[in-house]
Amino acid sequence: MIITRKIQIYIPEKDKNLRKEFYDRLYNNRYIAVKIANMTVSHLFALDNSMPYLSEEDRETVTFLGVKGDKATRRNAPYVAASEAFKGQIDMGVCSTIQNTVQKHYQEDKKAGMWKRSLRSYKANMPVPYQANRFQDIRIADYETKDGKKRSGIFFTLTGIPFQMCFGRDRSGNRLIVERVISGEYKMATSSIQIDDEKKKIFLLLCVDIPKKEVTLKPDKKMFAFLGVFNPIVCTTEVVESLDAMDDIYKVWKVGTEEEFNHRRRQIQEAVKRCQKNNKYSVGGKGRKKKNKALDRYHDKEKNYVDTKLHTYSRMLVDMAVKHECSEIVLMKQKEREDKAKEDNQNEKPFVLRNWSYYGLKEKIQYKSNMYGIKITVE
Repeated sequence: MIITRKIQIYIPEKDKNLRKEFYDRLYNNRYIAVKIANMTVSHLFALDNSMPYLSEEDRETVTFLGVKGDKATRRNAPYVAASEAFKGQIDMGVCSTIQNTVQKHYQEDKKAGMWKRSLRSYKANMPVPYQANRFQDIRIADYETKDGKKRSGIFFTLTGIPFQMCFGRDRSGNRLIVERVISGEYKMATSSIQIDDEKKKIFLLLCVDIPKKEVTLKPDKKMFAFLGVFNPIVCTTEVVESLDAMDDIYKVWKVGTEEEFNHRRRQIQEAVKRCQKNNKYSVGGKGRKKKNKALDRYHDKEKNYVDTKLHTYSRMLVDMAVKHECSEIVLMKQKEREDKAKEDNQNEKPFVLRNWSYYGLKEKIQYKSNMYGIKITVE
């Protein structure tokens, strides 16, 4: 199973001129990658929309020339165009990976009804993918901090640019995962470099192929879960028609409560309101960004808090299924509950899950269940 971990990285070069050269090369790679992505999606769109205007005879005569003069297919024609324009300026493995991703997104948009939305475009915050073999010399080595203390860090080289990983407090255990990649226990997959211009930071989106954990599961045993309103998740190993009667008949477990979830969310919302009210008293003259500095601190805080809770609740449910040796998790009456939640939200009735999507919770349950080989069924 492939998982992705976001790790901050930086260039540990002490020479100022050389460090600037490395950063310039990194930003130039991103610039070219964005151009390749947009050129590819435009090329695919043009192919789909020019063919209907050609006669049957003309369609047969349309061919694409490859780099070496041989014929190219419709699929690799965008690669040929990008190769002609950018060969020698960027790793062509990056070009190939970007185009495969763009083509996949294009086909998904096409099936979903492309004419109902604008053509997808790619911007500067797009992660630049690199194949796993491009990450060279991944190692654990000692280094000296600014105050002269010795520390142990993890370094790697990518297209000739040296990088060091920064884990911080590492509550997610990212360092342990990287160490297992170095030891060969885990296998590294195609990963990406993302430059965050707003935070002025560089991140490695590390993709790792983690083998399924060996656990004992009973093939005929199921965990029945209800994504509820007053409790995010209510689950049991038995099921009856009435959820209200379940407490009296079977052993049930409740994951999360309305009060526990809503307390912190309401604090964030009230803080945002206070900032908005107080903003009119902020001293101007330094630009909008300076005036909204206090308000921007809360940007995405509520979204991140809800996302963290989703991870916590889904982890607790999957751990419970493993503990009771359940080989399948059944999400009961899920469609009915989603429709009810939408209706309540439109009628402005308060309910615990109004600020997250059921889809997000289902997605995280599925992701964590795959680690143990547990099947997910939606009823």
